Amino acid sequence: MNKTGLILLLTMTALTAAAQKDPEAIMVLSEFGKMATSAPSVKIDFTVITNDSREGDITTLTGSAVIAGDRYRITLPENEIWADGKAVWSYLPDIGEVTITEPDPYEDSFMSKPSLLFTMYEEGYKVRLVEQNTTEWVVDLYPEEIDNNLVLIRLRIGKAGYGLRSAEYRTKDGISVTLTSDSFDLSFRPPSGYFTYDPADHKGVDVIDMR
Repeated sequence: MNKTGLILLLTMTALTAAAQKDPEAIMVLSEFGKMATSAPSVKIDFTVITNDSREGDITTLTGSAVIAGDRYRITLPENEIWADGKAVWSYLPDIGEVTITEPDPYEDSFMSKPSLLFTMYEEGYKVRLVEQNTTEWVVDLYPEEIDNNLVLIRLRIGKAGYGLRSAEYRTKDGISVTLTSDSFDLSFRPPSGYFTYDPADHKGVDVIDMR
């Protein structure tokens, strides 16, 4: 999985995950998901640190994501993505190119149906509340499939408003990705056209339409 894909997976899982077994953890994460789905959007500015222990490589980048139902907009240093539920635009400003694809209505993935992530907790993970203090809960999620490369997802959720503080993703091949929430906003109301790529704002860009 490339870096952009891994960041998308981590960000969306962090915004929506919950699972089974521990009633306290279910309560926390269910409320977390409820707050997100009832908001006009979920807007998060984040810093991601990727640590590859085998290669001794550490990278850091910042980005932002706004999600509203099956619409989203993600901004990374080298890529910007818009999705309005009917089309997905992936823009690479360095090479002046935008690729347009169509979400597959039969595919249960973030790129096709972001809203499904708010119900993915219903199966596939074990969950445990491992710590709590006056300001936050710490919840660990473990995949039920033993052949999954994922080892652990650790979420830190603030007690004031159920805001995401951080999410850590660890794999069997020695990679850990830690997303820290620099801001977590459930009040942002996206204006009209916010989730749609506007050619007027990107003149001279090569368009690759794969729909």
